[in-house]
Amino acid sequence: MTGNIRYLFNGLIVGIFGMLCALAPTEAALLDGFMGGVEESLGKKAEEKGERVVIGNFYQAERPDSHAPVGVMQDHTHNKGEFMFTYRYMYMYMDKMRNGTDNLSNNDVLKDFAVTPKNMTTQMHMFSAMYGLNDTVTLMAMLPYLMKDMEHQNRAGANFSTNSSGFGDTKLAALWRLYAFETPSIGSHRFHLNTGISLPTGDITPTDNTPLGNNSLLPYPMRLGSGTVDLLPGLTYTGVRNDVSWGFQALGTVRIGHNNQGYKEGNRYKVNTWGAYRWADWISTSARLNWQQWYNIKREDGQLQTTVGPAQIPLVPTADPDRQGGQRLDLMGGVNILFPEFMGLENHLNVEAGAPIYQYLDGPQLRQAWSFWVGWQMVM
Repeated sequence: MTGNIRYLFNGLIVGIFGMLCALAPTEAALLDGFMGGVEESLGKKAEEKGERVVIGNFYQAERPDSHAPVGVMQDHTHNKGEFMFTYRYMYMYMDKMRNGTDNLSNNDVLKDFAVTPKNMTTQMHMFSAMYGLNDTVTLMAMLPYLMKDMEHQNRAGANFSTNSSGFGDTKLAALWRLYAFETPSIGSHRFHLNTGISLPTGDITPTDNTPLGNNSLLPYPMRLGSGTVDLLPGLTYTGVRNDVSWGFQALGTVRIGHNNQGYKEGNRYKVNTWGAYRWADWISTSARLNWQQWYNIKREDGQLQTTVGPAQIPLVPTADPDRQGGQRLDLMGGVNILFPEFMGLENHLNVEAGAPIYQYLDGPQLRQAWSFWVGWQMVM
């Protein structure tokens, strides 16, 4: 299954960039000209019910569920000239070490390492903007600010913490509307292609004072970016019928080359599926499943200390490039609130929280315990 998913994303990359190179400027959905047979079939079925098929974008900012749950990004395209600004705050807590699906005690880890992580918190302030360039392309830019804190314990029983903070990697994306249709009986259905690039603006050499000395280079999980240019391919589908909305999204992060520290983070793949129900014109609730898989680091940072003492005891699992991969399935629940229009602006408040229901780690690694999101979106 993992190999098939990897081939799927690699195929998306080749197809996306080949299409972008060959595509002429357009003001319609990319697949409009190729979907004549589908439209004819849909049209006949609609006529039998006294309906007709309408082709378009169907983005409705005035619905509380017009956007996916706040933890999902690049989920919708905008109409020409529309602009949206989003602020998101994320808090994630990790505790207990895990290898595979088994939790480990601190003593279990300290049998093989001089230091074990105990817990970690990650906070993120994410600023993003979307703009409908035309009826085909929506542009998007995202910049996160990260704050990381990790607690440790060594073999002597002493505790210490490390911290890092700063801006992460900048992401630029173009969302290409593929096809969208609507009939009263089956609702609205939209498909778009996600293309993007991540620029290495996050610090990959953060330092802090540790028992090893002042300004020690911190291990991989404490770093703020990948240090590489990354491709961001994906595909998104969303649907709406009456008070119900739903969606499916597959996204990838594919690393290009090695960074200045000599290593390359593993590729990452993510699949989201969600559903929402509109209880009133101003509020909806949602449920989401989020599956992620990420791979171990290729090569290593030659400047990062990995052993300690004359016996060359492995220092800490977070410094081992072969203990960074894993996969996880999260279950999330959310609330979306639409406020009355003010000065021509649609304002959305979104909250989402949840925890993993499955987690397999190439450990020992800290497991994720839970996460929380809150966001504010303004559409103009």
